[in-house]
Amino acid sequence: MDIKTLFGNDYEEFNEVDPFNPQNRVEGFISRKPNEFYGALVITKVNGKEVGDQLIYCTPKIHYPFDSMQNGSRKYKFPPIYAVEIYEKLDGTNVLSYFYKDAEGIEYLTFKTRLRPFLSSGRFGDFLGMWKELTQEKYDEIKFVMGVNQCNVSFEVYGSRNTHLIVYDKSLAYAVIFGVKNDGIILSPNQMETGELPVVEQWSYFRNEIELVKFYEEQQRDIDKELEKVDEYYKGEEGTVWYLHPINGKCLQVKCKPETIEAIHFAQGLYLSKNNVIATCWNGFENVDALTVEYVSQLLLEEFEQHEIDNNKELIAKCIEFVTKEAVFKNEVIIDYRKIGINILKDKKAVMNTLSTKYPKVQMGKVYAIIMSIAK
Repeated sequence: MDIKTLFGNDYEEFNEVDPFNPQNRVEGFISRKPNEFYGALVITKVNGKEVGDQLIYCTPKIHYPFDSMQNGSRKYKFPPIYAVEIYEKLDGTNVLSYFYKDAEGIEYLTFKTRLRPFLSSGRFGDFLGMWKELTQEKYDEIKFVMGVNQCNVSFEVYGSRNTHLIVYDKSLAYAVIFGVKNDGIILSPNQMETGELPVVEQWSYFRNEIELVKFYEEQQRDIDKELEKVDEYYKGEEGTVWYLHPINGKCLQVKCKPETIEAIHFAQGLYLSKNNVIATCWNGFENVDALTVEYVSQLLLEEFEQHEIDNNKELIAKCIEFVTKEAVFKNEVIIDYRKIGINILKDKKAVMNTLSTKYPKVQMGKVYAIIMSIAK
């Protein structure tokens, strides 16, 4: 298999132990190309033995249904369709379940984040621990769903213990968001047998012809009206994912975000904004412990042009410094809270009085919010 033909120059080699099958050291390549191969794997060796270039389709890049905005306007590109399904877009960490085989043909179930070959825990996020906490008793059910649908399964892990931009009432949860077959074909939740696994909420399903652009923009405005600013976050919905079923061709995914959230992801004319870079930095901690300008720039290429990124290297560096300080502060608060040995849900006064001896009064609201985000 020619990796350059498949992934271009947007890939990296990996050689890692599978944390779900620790007897296996797996080698191969992972794609960073922002298309249907985003995060895809080619596994070449397991425990030093050739395994035949196993191509694993993962969670593809989901695009907006319009070209880059120019002077505040956009050119939509909806294909002719016979149906559209619309689901809530959850704001968390994407986890994909997949199988790979060793040289003897033995099959192994494992899990990954978008730009890593395996799920792991980092300095600023215990993604491996959270996933095991949520699903360790569900592996047989996950295998069943993968087997009956003949696909990998894409999940989202969300909640107050894994906050990105949207604040959720739930502490920690996960849901099936779609399936990915071994030829890259996407299955909407409605096209899958999901067994007893939780599934993302379906909002709409149309089989008759509708005015897609009009409905898309109406939905943006409706979701936007329900958004509530909470400090640096928002309460409400991040948006929706549309599954377009073309008259000819395979299912296509597009995203619809409310105007407020969309503005964070690209400012007028698609110029980089501070909020956009900060959101990207937080997402970067899903894959690395230390952010660099080069790494964040690579992530930003999913949405922005190279020249825009090159012109904002100073902004990117400042955002990295800000987010890293915030992450370090959050870790310190969590460590200090756990040292106290008292559950804040049982004795809030004792916990906050103890912490007030270390943290200034102006920070105590933030300290409380951090602790409540992990309280259980």
